[in-house]
Amino acid sequence: MADKCSLNCRCGKVAWHIKQGAAGRHVMCYCVDCQCEPRHLGVEDGFLKNGGTQIFQTTPDQFVFDKGQEHLGVMRLSPKGLLRWYTTCCNTPIANTLPTPTMPFVGAVLPIGHDHYGRVSCHANTAAASSKVRQRGVPGAVYSMFWRAAKTALAGNAKVTPFFNDDKTPIVTPTVLTLDQRNTARPDTILR
Repeated sequence: MADKCSLNCRCGKVAWHIKQGAAGRHVMCYCVDCQCEPRHLGVEDGFLKNGGTQIFQTTPDQFVFDKGQEHLGVMRLSPKGLLRWYTTCCNTPIANTLPTPTMPFVGAVLPIGHDHYGRVSCHANTAAASSKVRQRGVPGAVYSMFWRAAKTALAGNAKVTPFFNDDKTPIVTPTVLTLDQRNTARPDTILR
């Protein structure tokens, strides 16, 4: 559990927060896809450390937009990929969600060095890191993600989400990157 965490985009037009007491897991994901988003948006210097993206995994009912929702964009790196939410005003990554709200999950993307959630407890997909990083904490992160989703669903809060309409469609129409766009955003250390 943590205190309320307020965040905003780089230009200040969009602000959001994660509620006080939100249960979650602080992770670093080094997968190629998590590297592609900030690289495609041109903000890798603020969101990638050794090829890792800092994420707080929680549930959508704990995530609130305070202003600027009209500046939201969402991309998919492939037609069946995660929804990767960002701001259209200044290309700030916000969060990752599953394509539908059926399983309540949100991975709030944090800027490099964000320490509100304390020590990172999971380093995942480290084979794609730009430097040597030991993988750890993955089983606990996966277990806690499913546990939080089940607990949220049982409490009747699975439908509470700022990312989806009542008909389970995203509030913004996703853009799917072309193969060329995705390949351009891939880290140079990864074979194409």
